[in-house]
Amino acid sequence: MALEKTLAIFGYPLGHTMSPTLHNTAAAALGAPFHFLAYEVEPSKIEAAVRGAQAMGFAGLCITIPHKVSAAALMDELSEDARLMGAVNVITFEPGGRMKGHNTDGVGWLRSLEEEIGAHPRGMRCLLLGAGGAARAIAVKLAQCGAAHVEIRNRTAEKALSLAKTVKEAFPALSIAGAGLDDLAGAAKGCQLIVNTTSQGMTGDAARMAALPLPEEAIPAGAICSDAVYNPSETAFLKAARRRGARGLSGVGWLVHQGAAAWEMWTGTKMPVPQVREAVLKALGAR
Repeated sequence: MALEKTLAIFGYPLGHTMSPTLHNTAAAALGAPFHFLAYEVEPSKIEAAVRGAQAMGFAGLCITIPHKVSAAALMDELSEDARLMGAVNVITFEPGGRMKGHNTDGVGWLRSLEEEIGAHPRGMRCLLLGAGGAARAIAVKLAQCGAAHVEIRNRTAEKALSLAKTVKEAFPALSIAGAGLDDLAGAAKGCQLIVNTTSQGMTGDAARMAALPLPEEAIPAGAICSDAVYNPSETAFLKAARRRGARGLSGVGWLVHQGAAAWEMWTGTKMPVPQVREAVLKALGAR
């Protein structure tokens, strides 16, 4: 019997991370010799934790809030996406003791869009709600995919403007703008893709769960509405999109596909996405 190899996620706090469910389900389904653990690592200890995992022969790491930016500074090499997104959510331990940082947030979202909706952002007018790390990952991926225009809107307008400027510097040909939350209806008009990366609609108090990232009447019929929130699996935003005749894309697919991209890097095998998705939905209480 092959000796089991350890995978892990480092974050602080971790709360109810779904990463062990994703990767342990994949390992069991494939009969692969991996087990996945979750560790709360304080910010002051992230370097020691990452180097310790490498020294102990871990097969790879997931990195989550608040370590994604600080972990990037520890890497010997960054993938193109990690460099452009300014953050690392996956670490692979390479031959010769080198550590490589990756970011699978963008590719995970894109795979979900392609496989679940059958769509691609090329040529689309896009509205991106939020200006944090997830928004940067999506903005970069939209630029790489040839989106026609990206409009970033955030409660703090300065953050939206800063993100737009950063992405524009990397992709000079991209049409991109940033602003606050004024006139979201005008911003959404004519958009074929709306991506929510805020926490509006997330499980918690009733008011937050009922909150929408933009007015329901602003959602264009026929648009694709993608939500980063995966708990609940169908948010108030996705329900509103359906009522407006738009297509909804749950954050569950994004979660699973970003994990699948990491799994492939670590193990060289494809994650059994349908089984993993089912396990995630069961864990979330959606089934």
